[in-house]
Amino acid sequence: MPREPQINAESVRLMQALLARPDAAAVAAGAFRKAYPDAPQAMIDAAVFHVVIDGVEATVDWLAAVERFIRDPSEGLDFGAVWHVVYHLYNWLQFEALMPMGATGLKEHLGDVKHFIEEDDKEAALDVLKRLVSAIEGDAGPPGIG
Repeated sequence: MPREPQINAESVRLMQALLARPDAAAVAAGAFRKAYPDAPQAMIDAAVFHVVIDGVEATVDWLAAVERFIRDPSEGLDFGAVWHVVYHLYNWLQFEALMPMGATGLKEHLGDVKHFIEEDDKEAALDVLKRLVSAIEGDAGPPGIG
């Protein structure tokens, strides 16, 4: 038989504190800025959205969907709730990989674009730009599974 979940009481207290914060987005923006001082503001804003604003809401909705499923398995586990939380987690993982590169990394990528333009490789330049814009805007869908 599977083991029962082992929920840490401190984790529950911290979760409750987060859910009760009236200023979570503003405080999180400051925390992200402190952790990633070179990150562009657009990336900080998107990280706050994916982690603190919509990400927290999606996580709570997913937990509620799990309880609804346990109560009535005939309805299945809400695909929308699962996808929503995965979407925000995926975008956070994208940011976590990109934010440390900050302005220096962005300049390097823009240098790649310049190089491709000088080499008359418009397709490669557009590909780099497309990936940078997608990363900065933080709207990447998670990869398909299966």
